Amino acid sequence: MNTELQQRIIKQATRMFFCNGIKSVTMDMIASQLGISKRTLYENFKEKNELLLACLENQEMEKRARLEVYLTNRKNVIDLLLNVYEDILRFMRNTSPMFFVDMKRHYPRVNDKYENDKECHKQAMVDLLKEGVGEGVIRADINMEIVATLLTFQFELLKKSDQIFNSKYTFTEIFETIFKSFIRGIATPEGVKYTDEFFEENR
Repeated sequence: MNTELQQRIIKQATRMFFCNGIKSVTMDMIASQLGISKRTLYENFKEKNELLLACLENQEMEKRARLEVYLTNRKNVIDLLLNVYEDILRFMRNTSPMFFVDMKRHYPRVNDKYENDKECHKQAMVDLLKEGVGEGVIRADINMEIVATLLTFQFELLKKSDQIFNSKYTFTEIFETIFKSFIRGIATPEGVKYTDEFFEENR
């Protein structure tokens, strides 16, 4: 269990890593922003790798807590997916593409954990889609494994959207297009109707 100070450190470091990328954020900068000494910071986290892992683990824990709320309150699987869509949208709007570039290039140990988490998320997606078939909102004639894999690749593409589209489109436009195409491809007419109504109400 993290102490109150460790939680403060994790919260501040997470914000800085996501907004600025990992490499450009130093332990000195984090300590300065928190108003604590560098020695105090290192007494709580021995190295930047350890702090970065703690940030990702905390993010994962918070994400799971939100997912539990979505699961409890959902009307159907499409409703759940739309809540997850909004969650990802909020996250990506506040995250620099350099965060993902830096993690893959300079922090392989942390990136390996991130990749392992991604595989777990993919399996969870397969299970949810199967539930959606029973609810009548997801088509039964699709390969769930392929669909979940393709969606994962599309999210990877999203992280590089600035490079690919040269900022011609906003992140929101790109993400909404990817998500709508995904839902329309796997949903029954009832599921498509539910999705269209959601986007119309939230436009």
